Amino acid sequence: MGLAQTSSTPGKKTEAQFAGGYRPDACRYPKPARDKQLSGCCQMDLEIGPDGGVLSADGVCSDPIFLEPTVRCLTAQDFIPATRNGQPIRDLQHLEYEWRATTPSKTNLCNKLKTS
Repeated sequence: MGLAQTSSTPGKKTEAQFAGGYRPDACRYPKPARDKQLSGCCQMDLEIGPDGGVLSADGVCSDPIFLEPTVRCLTAQDFIPATRNGQPIRDLQHLEYEWRATTPSKTNLCNKLKTS
């Protein structure tokens, strides 16, 4: 009953969320980057459809070699769709996706992509 009341609240909106999981077949590290031990980060804009699938993905990466693999990886993932008044809707999401050639570090590779 509580869920039905929450979803019927006028104007109530939730944002799309990553459903979790990992698809190694779609998220392969780009070989030229791995050969160079190159790490990178992409700031991505995603349009998530009402079915939870990625309708479009674009962004900017610290090295262009990472853009196509990031788009491929993110479009293969599942998302929980955004809702408005309990109904699934399209939603725009911005996220950062890091590629680490070596062990994780304490710094965020996307920091150098941010403008002041």
